[in-house]
Amino acid sequence: MGSQKKFVFFLLVAIGLGFYSCTPKLGWIRTLPASFPRDQDLPLGFYDRPTEKKSAMGSKSFHLFWKETIQIVSDTEFKKTWREWKVYEDHLQFRQIIGKGQFEKSKDWVLLSTKEVNTKECRVEKIPNLKAKRLIQKIPCEMYSLDVTKNYQHNLVYYYDGKSLYPMQYESGYEEANFGIAWESDEPYTKTKLFEIAKLKYGKKEFQPHVYHHVKLD
Repeated sequence: MGSQKKFVFFLLVAIGLGFYSCTPKLGWIRTLPASFPRDQDLPLGFYDRPTEKKSAMGSKSFHLFWKETIQIVSDTEFKKTWREWKVYEDHLQFRQIIGKGQFEKSKDWVLLSTKEVNTKECRVEKIPNLKAKRLIQKIPCEMYSLDVTKNYQHNLVYYYDGKSLYPMQYESGYEEANFGIAWESDEPYTKTKLFEIAKLKYGKKEFQPHVYHHVKLD
């Protein structure tokens, strides 16, 4: 009986070690190796994340809209903007988070390093008969109840396929979740079969897509 318990114990340990060895260590999504050659081959402009309205289908009393964009400002600088409009029957609540920092690029990999974050909030009384979609076409605030800028350290690696940026872990408005492309990949900085499957899966999600598409200017 004792030998059977020992066998089961060692079997569970072996399974656990095997699972651990197959699970990627996620520290790599916060940095680029110093040995990787750097380049500046990242087009300037805006990279927009596809977004869907988050409010309940058919709701007339509440609507939630959001937008998220990464702007490559120069060969080394970026700005990341997240905006949210909560539209109620009688008012609108607006929130905006803008992160600024520097980026490094090495072939297919881009590291965004945020150094500063500004947060703005306001409440606006809703104009009767004005549709929600009209309200979110612009920033509604003339004054802000909150307008705070602070130092903020945040690093995240993105994969660049020549036209779009894919974060290696889900993040929105600088809030992260424990899932994403890196979580289902097997080798850091490597386009393995598992990586390509995860990239396709998360890049095409209708809800919470993990991709920012480059916006072509007319």
